[in-house]
Amino acid sequence: MNTTPVFSIQKRLRVGGWIAVCTLAAASLGAQSVTPRIQSEITLSEVSPLKGSVHPLAQARFDAGRLPANTRLNSISIVFNRSAAQEADLQALIAAQQNPASPLYHQWLNPDQFGARFGMAQADLDKVQTWLQQQGFSIDSVARSRNMIRFSGTARQVENAFATQMHYYKINGEQHFAPSTELSVPTALVPAIAAVRNLNDFRPKPMHVRANSKRVRPSYTFYYSNTQQAVLFAPGDIKVAYDINPLARSGFT
Repeated sequence: MNTTPVFSIQKRLRVGGWIAVCTLAAASLGAQSVTPRIQSEITLSEVSPLKGSVHPLAQARFDAGRLPANTRLNSISIVFNRSAAQEADLQALIAAQQNPASPLYHQWLNPDQFGARFGMAQADLDKVQTWLQQQGFSIDSVARSRNMIRFSGTARQVENAFATQMHYYKINGEQHFAPSTELSVPTALVPAIAAVRNLNDFRPKPMHVRANSKRVRPSYTFYYSNTQQAVLFAPGDIKVAYDINPLARSGFT
């Protein structure tokens, strides 16, 4: 009569349990069906203002005239938000990925997995791309995370599609351009759209100020209490922690 050693059975149980855990993790990380969120036709006959779409420096007192209608505007982007259910799912996943007791601990998503689970449904992306093309824009790309579409066109096409005017603004001797009013977007897009970006050329200014003899010359300072833990990084440590070295060896700077 053949007998199976106890340790062999235990080993098989452990392996089986590990496979089950991995299967559960893979299922949790895998593609999930995303519910389409654009429920009606995208049309300019029904539009709504996109709040926060006017740059704070696009003011009448700086106005320097209309941007020529044929001015080419490249890499404009429509950015989509997540639904409430997607946001709750994402926060739960992040918590599980940081919990050593969870089967999802450190089980990271690649961009395609992230997009399939937390991005827009493909049907919605198709609708938006079709609408943009109907307005005369060319589609540059769709983010792998499915939360952004990049497109290009002229100032006139932007004005017609988003019910605004593109103007120049002269500030401190520098000339910039931006929409002069809030953008309007098709009402069908309102539940899903977060922003329309890259319609102005205002860029952040570096905050570095060159030190001189009349200014304070700060040196390294650091403080932490007994209840806080300090983690200090030198440049080389950061490259290791964020796995930058392989990129540097490949020629990226």
